[in-house]
Amino acid sequence: MPTKLKYIALALLTLLFSHQLFADNQELLFEAGSKAYLDGDWTLALKHWRQIEQAGYQSGDLFYNIGNASYKSGDLGQAILYWEKAAKLIGENDDLTANLKIARSHLIDDIDDTVRLPVWDWFDRLRARFTAGSLAFFGVILSFLTFALLGLRRWLVRSSRKRKQILIVIWCAFVLLIFDLALFTLHARDDVTQAEGIILATEAQILSAPAQGTGKLLFTLHEGTKIRLLRKLEGWYEISAGKEMQGWIKKDALGVI
Repeated sequence: MPTKLKYIALALLTLLFSHQLFADNQELLFEAGSKAYLDGDWTLALKHWRQIEQAGYQSGDLFYNIGNASYKSGDLGQAILYWEKAAKLIGENDDLTANLKIARSHLIDDIDDTVRLPVWDWFDRLRARFTAGSLAFFGVILSFLTFALLGLRRWLVRSSRKRKQILIVIWCAFVLLIFDLALFTLHARDDVTQAEGIILATEAQILSAPAQGTGKLLFTLHEGTKIRLLRKLEGWYEISAGKEMQGWIKKDALGVI
């Protein structure tokens, strides 16, 4: 075997071996964290799971477990932050929704959101049940189904009655596809333009300008409150916390979802 090919083969083998070691190490840390959690040692569980996160690995299950351990440790802000991160990856399932509802019942701030029609709240809750990836997958399946049925109706089915039945199914699939694309578009828009965060400080001051001592105190927010990030500037975030509540907060006082 030529020398260059030997080096390439050796590099590939090293890469594969290191990747497998990394995966095995993450699995061992996850299991160690799970055991510590079941034993009631929330601090040790967080230590193991955060090592996985710091290594660059992200998953809905990992963030969900970090949220659980944080809540058990009494860290409300971190719990809500990681449950929100988990929901972004896997959607809000029943357990996540229940956990977030319980955690939010302990919040101090009562954010005055703009009043909307109930149908929009229902639409947002439905959207939260799905990730962008799952919506994209459903879109591909529905598109394939629609075109397959069109082909079946056009070239294979001769019965007038069956053609009408297939047409009804096609229209149903098309309507579902449009609805799926609408949800996917909203997800994509939110991911790009509507970054959000969670207040981690016990009490955070919101100032009129990004400078301690010169900015006027506008209002305060408390641990666990969800806010929208508008822009970032040298260790500060400009945030919006609902109707007519906008200002600047120190970067280290919040966690980005």
